[in-house]
Amino acid sequence: MKRIIFLLVTILVLSCFAVSRAQFGNAGPDFYGDFKPVMGSWSEYQITGANPSKMKIAIVGKEDVSYWYEMVTETKGEGRTITKMLISGDPKAQNNVKKMIVKTGDEPAMEMPAAMGQQLPKREAAGQQPAAVDKGTETITVPAGTFTAQHLQYKNGQDLVDVWINKDVPPYGLIKSKSKTQEMVLIGHGTGAKTEISETPQKFEMPQMPKGFPEGMMPKGK
Repeated sequence: MKRIIFLLVTILVLSCFAVSRAQFGNAGPDFYGDFKPVMGSWSEYQITGANPSKMKIAIVGKEDVSYWYEMVTETKGEGRTITKMLISGDPKAQNNVKKMIVKTGDEPAMEMPAAMGQQLPKREAAGQQPAAVDKGTETITVPAGTFTAQHLQYKNGQDLVDVWINKDVPPYGLIKSKSKTQEMVLIGHGTGAKTEISETPQKFEMPQMPKGFPEGMMPKGK
C-alpha cells in the first residue's frame, strides 16, 4: 500500500510540475525567456508566495543533440523532489521531453512515461510564450548580485507578470519574476553542475489502483 501511495504522489507531482510552467499565478513560477542550454550551467531561485520554495535548474548532461535538464525543488510541506528530463529543446514545450526521471525524497528514482508531460493545451504543449511589453533596461539587485537586465511585462490570464532577463545567466537568463501572488529571485548561479540522481532509475509500472480510483488520473504509457 505504501508503494502505491508513493506512485500516486509521484503522478500528482508530475502533473503539478507540467502545469506550473504555464500558470505562474496558480501552480508555480514561469521561466519566461529564451532557453539556451550550456553544459554544466545552473541557476537557483527563491520563490515566495502561497507556497514558498527553492528551485535549482541545471544542464547536467548531453546525448547527441539532446540535453539532460534537471530541476530540484524544496518546500517545507512536500520536501525535496528532483525532476530530470532529456529534452530536444525548451522543456516548457512538453513535446520536447523525450525521457523523464523523478525522485521524491528518499524514494527510489523512477523513469516515467514521457507522455505524462504531453497532455497540456496546444499553446502550452508547444512552449509558446505570451507577447511581452519591453519596459527597457534596468539595474536590478537580487541575492545573487547586481545585474543589468531587460525588464519585460506580460499578461498571464488576468495577472500582470514582470520579469527581468540577463542572457548571461543560462539557461533562461531569468533574474527576477514577479506577479501579484508570487515572486522568484535568483539566489545563485554558476557552472560545473552534476546530476543529483546517482542511482539507476527504476522503470515506472502502474500498480493496481484501489477500487474507484478516477481513470482520468491514470498516466498514458509510451
